[in-house]
Amino acid sequence: MRIVYIIIFCALLSTILLWLGRFGKLRKRYAAGAALASILLASTLLLLAVLPGNSFYGPVLTHGSAAKKQIALTFDDGPYPPYTQQLLKVLAEKQVHATFFMVGENAAKHPEIVRAVQAAGHEIALHAGKHQDLLKLDASELAANIASGKSTLEGLTGRKLRYMRPPHGFKDWQVMQALEGAGLQAVNWSVIPRDWTNPGVQRIVDRVCFAAEPGAIVLLHDGDSPKNAAPREQTVAAVGLIIDQLREEKYEFVTVSEMEK
Repeated sequence: MRIVYIIIFCALLSTILLWLGRFGKLRKRYAAGAALASILLASTLLLLAVLPGNSFYGPVLTHGSAAKKQIALTFDDGPYPPYTQQLLKVLAEKQVHATFFMVGENAAKHPEIVRAVQAAGHEIALHAGKHQDLLKLDASELAANIASGKSTLEGLTGRKLRYMRPPHGFKDWQVMQALEGAGLQAVNWSVIPRDWTNPGVQRIVDRVCFAAEPGAIVLLHDGDSPKNAAPREQTVAAVGLIIDQLREEKYEFVTVSEMEK
């Protein structure tokens, strides 16, 4: 079931109820109360679809065990030259492995970067075939988007994918069903420094380190899908500082699959 259909239905139902109340077909108090309940239902379901930290529509991994002082750095929207390559250099210098949620069409354009990420020991996961809001796609478009990205990345890496992060973290019943059908686990995050807005290197560092806790999954960006226009220098510069500061606090950096063990 698509959340957009429920929202449309609730909006129409609210309109009808208010109309019936206005013209005396229902008591105005009952009509207004029922219309408000319908609007609140739609709003709640929409919030649950767009907020990352819940599993209302199906199981979503947002953090690991709080019993282990581990943290996972994850990067969305790549591969995206030259920033993905720059980030690989930083991670290699710090001897940290991360998880890269890649866009299939970007991977097809830059297969050499995908292979470089894999060769460096990082985990590769799917972000989408094309960076689209999956809530707006019909069932066939949704399945095709996931299948194309999965096929591209598995073809380039020779490995079966385990994880997918829906664009923007948005999900509903149909998105979760499509992921399950593709054999993919949904992964969102627990720490989001909004690095894609380029707020400044130190602000990115401070936001991550302030919110860090055992089992945290951090959302960062090595890419800029779908426009592929914005710079990512700030994220690249921030990552080394984040690693140094959190290592001082005795954090261990792991991939998503390592965090699940």
